[in-house]
Amino acid sequence: MPRQALRETIRVQDGRLPLLERHLARLRAGGCDDEVVGRAWSKAEAAAAKWPFDYGRMTLTVSTDGDIVADISSTPSSVAVEGNPVVALVRSDVPRLPQGAAKPADRSFWDVALALARDAGAHAAVLVSPSGELIDGSQATVWVRQGLELLTPLSPPALAGISRGVVFDVAANHGYMPREARITPDGYDAAEEIFLTTAVAGAVPVRGREGDAVVAIASEFDRLFHGTDIAT
Repeated sequence: MPRQALRETIRVQDGRLPLLERHLARLRAGGCDDEVVGRAWSKAEAAAAKWPFDYGRMTLTVSTDGDIVADISSTPSSVAVEGNPVVALVRSDVPRLPQGAAKPADRSFWDVALALARDAGAHAAVLVSPSGELIDGSQATVWVRQGLELLTPLSPPALAGISRGVVFDVAANHGYMPREARITPDGYDAAEEIFLTTAVAGAVPVRGREGDAVVAIASEFDRLFHGTDIAT
């Protein structure tokens, strides 16, 4: 059983869960045994099959005693904003993640940073540690492009995001080299391109920081959402 409740936010597309195996792998990394993962798989697929719309956003929650809840709504990703999201850098403590840098059900730590960003007129936050390094996005994985390199903060303290793994798998298809790196606010500001990724929205450019890389990565997510997932 997980040591703390875990939550996966999963895209539903045409009754399918295109990235489900990746989400289940993160539940395993977070401490769920095969029996719990099997029940999560069954519950998620059953809920998706009953969803009557093309698109859905599933929240799959696993409690510390193994109870599983799968809820679906038509709510879009919070970074799927017309004109692309505005992002604010927010100073923050470093989060304590579950085993395997999994996604905790309790999102209050990240919600504090998000609230501060929204107070500043932004749609999302990128957390910055007391030592001056980027930690993670408040609700998405953050990427900065330097030449052909796509850099993202180290995990941990960043969540081991599902979309993060996709970028590591597909970026080379377009000539880009993804890697973890220590990124400072100065490095963020100097980046040639900045974008966010989530398992629901795919790849979304930060407003004013658009470029060719996010177009290429977004096309890969579109293929995964509407076609066949790559090998995991």
